[in-house]
Amino acid sequence: MRPRLTLASPIVLALTLAGAAPAAAQNQAVLEKALEGREVVMLMDMPASHTGVDLYLQREPEIEFGEYARRLKTYGVALRKEDPVMITTIKVNKKNIEIHLGGGGYGTWADDNGHVSAAYVGKSRRENDLEKERRNTTDADRKRRIDRELGYLREEREREERASKREAEALTAIKQREVASKRLDGGSRFNIWYADKRLEKWAPTPEELMLSLSKYLDFGGSGDGIPGVMRGTPGNRLTAGPPAPGLGQPGRSRDVEAAATSLRRGLAIDDVHDLLGAPTRRRSSKQGELDAVVETWETTESITEVTFVGGVVVKFTSGSK
Repeated sequence: MRPRLTLASPIVLALTLAGAAPAAAQNQAVLEKALEGREVVMLMDMPASHTGVDLYLQREPEIEFGEYARRLKTYGVALRKEDPVMITTIKVNKKNIEIHLGGGGYGTWADDNGHVSAAYVGKSRRENDLEKERRNTTDADRKRRIDRELGYLREEREREERASKREAEALTAIKQREVASKRLDGGSRFNIWYADKRLEKWAPTPEELMLSLSKYLDFGGSGDGIPGVMRGTPGNRLTAGPPAPGLGQPGRSRDVEAAATSLRRGLAIDDVHDLLGAPTRRRSSKQGELDAVVETWETTESITEVTFVGGVVVKFTSGSK
């Protein structure tokens, strides 16, 4: 006898989807409440475009500077270093988090692209009638008269097309200047990219997101109940300090690389040391009320780097030299 699941299956499916769907929305809501409307100070120039600046926190360097320079040259600068600006939108997508600054940048689907198309100049009714008549007549003299008139009508149509094109080009030039001006007032954005779809179930806390952006935005210290991430000046960024006690020597590549596959966000620093042994280098600083530490395990063939905030893993990378 076949099981009767026709009623239960849709219900089970709906409950499963309902349990998974709110995760991303909840993550976004927490970030929105903590950061939207907050005023920050720029620590770098930002392109006058909705494409903004792409950040890849698992890479080194985090910014593709060739593309960054191209966007500055193409669109100009909307936000300059030391400009104050408001975070207007936080948006969590499947593969990236958007941080909109001062409107998020010009060039979204609702913005004018500055292009004016030439008006279409089609064949007149007279031209269509003459072409039809020519196909149906066998009178040679009549065909020659039709050809002369068609030639005149085509030239007239081409003159109108050229005039329409010149007018469109002139209007486009005017609108492009208007768009260029609007771009400079439209803000910009950061796009923080992740290599997988983890954002469907997880998102960084406001503190972690602020720390990730502290080299590019000055959050002005603590406020609104959030432990502060101080401005990204050289004195507050992660800086190399004197060798800490207990630092190890370069280990065996296979042992460290194999152990690094067990790294995950949220591990305590002692658990990481149990996995990888003593680090070969350590950098630390005070980020507002947060202790940030970057430890490195270097072998002859690989480098593994782990960032701890408050004694737990918030970021890690591992790869071959």
